[in-house]
Amino acid sequence: MTRTKSEKATTERARRFELSSQNRSPLYHQIYLILRSRIFDGEYGPGEYLPGERDLEAMFKVSRITAVRALNELAAAGLVVRERGRGTRVQFIGSGTVVRGPAGASDTAAQVKGGLPGGQLLTEALLDSRHSSGKAEVTVHDFDYITPSPAIAAALRLTKSQVVQYATRVWRFEGLPFNYVITYVPQHIGKNWSRRDLASTPLRDLLTRSGVVVSLVQEQVTATLADSLLSQRLDVAIGSPILKIRRTTFDEDGKPVEHLTGFYPPDRYHYEVSLPYGSGGRFG
Repeated sequence: MTRTKSEKATTERARRFELSSQNRSPLYHQIYLILRSRIFDGEYGPGEYLPGERDLEAMFKVSRITAVRALNELAAAGLVVRERGRGTRVQFIGSGTVVRGPAGASDTAAQVKGGLPGGQLLTEALLDSRHSSGKAEVTVHDFDYITPSPAIAAALRLTKSQVVQYATRVWRFEGLPFNYVITYVPQHIGKNWSRRDLASTPLRDLLTRSGVVVSLVQEQVTATLADSLLSQRLDVAIGSPILKIRRTTFDEDGKPVEHLTGFYPPDRYHYEVSLPYGSGGRFG
């Protein structure tokens, strides 16, 4: 079987790891944990091939059956697909639950199961449903086509001269601002909708209508303090603590299709993640 550059690169990365003879876990499980950790850390990305059975034999100095059991355990956990004649490809399908929406709301539509990457990792389905029923509203403050900053261009893997669609919006839920979001979408995708479309239709749906198949969402949650703009947009005092979420969405080819920065008053926002331990939940 001809190995790709990606496969060779993953082989070199795996050479850094050694098994412990003092560990009570079986050798195949130690290999499984090493590879699983690299998948969760993003070193083996979706669609990338892991080292093959013979590579694992040589790297970890184990028998073929041990290498096979390690790869089979990854497949059983839903992290990879074993393809006859091609190898073991990362698919990273989670089986946890993410609940995201306005604090105090209990709409089951805000729950997503098995969302990596076969569905949506995070959702604003509750707001979507309330928006359609008139209980939530969206205000689009900015809608333009701009040359992004170097940081945004890097996040979307664009050159500094390429143009993106830039938009800012506020979602209001039961009369209060729920979030303020800033989105950047590559121009060739964003040109498929208008400012009016963005005010009436969730961006997730606009991406789907444009032929984008989302396969991965990477999200980072941090905190900040409200400046004068956030104070005005979110109706909070200047200096108030604000949750800050950065999210990059990728299509089935692994290309970034959206970069979002969202700001949320913590007393109006509910974020809950449940990850079964056997499917990758890590507690520390």
